[in-house]
Amino acid sequence: MGNCKIKKPSKLIQNCEGSVTLLGLYMFVVGTMIGAFALDYTYLQATKTQLQVAADQAAHAALYNRRTMSEADAKMAAVKIIQPLLPSGKYGEIIADSNIEFGSYDRDSLQFTSEAGSNEAVRVTTSMLAEKNNAAPSYLFMMLGVDHFDIRASATFMTYKPGCLREGLMADGIVDLQSNNSFSNGFCMHSNTHVSINQNNYFEPGTVVSMPNIADLDMPRSGFDKNSGLQEALRDQRMNLNVLNRLDEIRSGLESGIGQYVPTYIQSPVIAYIKAQTVTQGMLTSNVIHRIDCQGSKLTIDGSLAAIENVVIITSCPISFANGSKIANAAIFTTDTSARSITAPNGLQIGRNDNCAEGGGAQLITMGGVSVAAGLSMFGGQILAKKDVDFAANADGMQGASIVTRGTINGTSNSKMGFCLSGMEQNFETNYYRMAE
Repeated sequence: MGNCKIKKPSKLIQNCEGSVTLLGLYMFVVGTMIGAFALDYTYLQATKTQLQVAADQAAHAALYNRRTMSEADAKMAAVKIIQPLLPSGKYGEIIADSNIEFGSYDRDSLQFTSEAGSNEAVRVTTSMLAEKNNAAPSYLFMMLGVDHFDIRASATFMTYKPGCLREGLMADGIVDLQSNNSFSNGFCMHSNTHVSINQNNYFEPGTVVSMPNIADLDMPRSGFDKNSGLQEALRDQRMNLNVLNRLDEIRSGLESGIGQYVPTYIQSPVIAYIKAQTVTQGMLTSNVIHRIDCQGSKLTIDGSLAAIENVVIITSCPISFANGSKIANAAIFTTDTSARSITAPNGLQIGRNDNCAEGGGAQLITMGGVSVAAGLSMFGGQILAKKDVDFAANADGMQGASIVTRGTINGTSNSKMGFCLSGMEQNFETNYYRMAE
C-alpha cells in the first residue's frame, strides 16, 4: 500500500488497511456466486441429460410396443422401462401415461400432431417440477433465494420404412450379380457382407448399391469404367433386415386369418384344408386361406394354365412350381427349411404384369432357400427367405421386385430391373424407428 496517502488517520474509514478488507469481501461474494453457478449448472445439466435419456428410451419403447399392444399397454411398458434409470422413490414421478402421446409427425413442417389410435409416431415428456413435488433442488443458489429448478425433456420418435427394403435385392450374405444388367432410378442392391458385380452393367442415377464398407466391393479391374454409374451409386451402410425376424409372426397371422399380415383380398378367417401333392387354381377357393398337406412329398403348384390368384397357401412341404406358372394377389408360405425349399425350372412369374398398377402383387415366403433356374419375372413381387436365393431373370422381367434373405443372392445376366413404387402394397414389411426431434 505504498502509494496510499493518509490525510486523516484518526478516521478508520479512511485507513488504507480497510480497502483490502472490502476488496476481499467483494471477491468472496463474486467467487461464491461463480461457484454456485458452476455447481448448480453442472448438476442441472446432468439431471437434464438423465431426463432426456429417459424420454428417448420411453419414446422408443412406446412406439415399438405399439406395434403389438394397445395404447394403454404400450404406455405402461414405456413408463416401466425407465423406472430402473430414475426410480420414483428417489426422483418422484418422472413420467405418467398422460406424458405419452401417440400421433403423426410431419417431416416437412417438423410438426407432431396428437391422434388417438395412431401407431405412426409418439411424443414423450419427462419432467421434475415443483407442482409435482419433485423439482430439482439447488445447492449454493439457495443463498440467492433460489431453492429449486423445474426441468423438462421431450423426445419424438416416428416410424418409417426404408425404401431399399421395399424394392431391391437385400441380403445378409453376398449379393452376386453378373453382366449386362441395368438398374433404374430408385432400385437398391444391398449386402451386409459385400456386393460382387461383373461388368457391362448400367446403374441409372438414383440407384443405390450399398454394403458396410464399399472398399469390399468385388469387381473386375477397371470395374468402374465397365459399370456405368456404379461409383455414384455406392453407399457405406449396414441394414437390419428386420422383416426376416417377423416370419413366425407372418406365418401365425396367415394361419389364423387375423391381424396386420393378412392380405386384403382374404375376406374372412376361413381356413380350407387340402391333402394333395399337386394343386391348381381350380382346386382352390378364392379369397380363402389354404393349409395344404402334401402327404410327405413335395408340393407342386401348377399355375401354368390359370394363374394362382386371390389365395393364401401355407404348407410345411418343399414347393416346386410347374413351368410357366403365374401367381398374383397370392401369398405362399412354406416352413420347409431346406436349401431349395422353393424351386421353379422355368418361367415363374410373381405378380401381375400390369405396368406397376395397384394390386396384383404376390409374395413367396420360406424358412429355407429359393432357386429359379431360368426366366424369373417379378411385377410387384416379393421373396422372403432364410437361406440363399438363386435366380435367372427374364430380360425385362423385374419391374417392382423385392428379394430379402439371410443368405446370399446369386443373380443373373442380361436383365433390366425396374423400380415401381406402386403395385407392392401387399408386401410384408416392418416398421423401423428413428428419432424425429
